[in-house]
Amino acid sequence: MIKISHAKSMPSQKEIAAVEAGIDAIFNNEYLQFIRRHNGAEIRNGYYDLSEQQSSYVRYFIEIEDIANHASIMADDETSQYFFPFALGSCGAYFLMKKKGDACIYYYDSDYMGHEAISKVAQGFNVFMNNIKSDTEIKIEGTH
Repeated sequence: MIKISHAKSMPSQKEIAAVEAGIDAIFNNEYLQFIRRHNGAEIRNGYYDLSEQQSSYVRYFIEIEDIANHASIMADDETSQYFFPFALGSCGAYFLMKKKGDACIYYYDSDYMGHEAISKVAQGFNVFMNNIKSDTEIKIEGTH
C-alpha cells in the first residue's frame, strides 16, 4: 500500500479556477477531489508499471500552483499545448493529463519529444492511483 504525505495547503475553488485558466485546462472530477486533499503530496516508494518492459517511480504530485512551471521545464511545446504535468516520475519523467477531453493518464519520457515521448498508462486518475504500488510489494524474480 502506498503512503501519501506532506500535502501542501488545500487550494480554494478560486485558486483552482485561476490555475485552470492560466494553463487553459479543465481538471476532471477525480483529479479535483484528489488535489483538494493532497495538493503537492509526496508518495513514499510509489512504483508504477508502465508496460511489461518499463516502470517508473511516482515521486510526488505537483502542487497545482507549480503546474505551469513544470510544463515549461519539460521544454516540449508540442506536448504542453495539449497536456499538463501533474506528477513527477523517475529521471525527469512526468505523468500527464490532457488539458481538455479524455480523462486518461499519460507518461512523458523526457528522453524523447512530442508524440514520441507520450504513452497512455491508465484510463483515468483513480485507475492510475489504484495501480501505484509500494516498492516493498514488488517481488523480485527468484525471491519469496
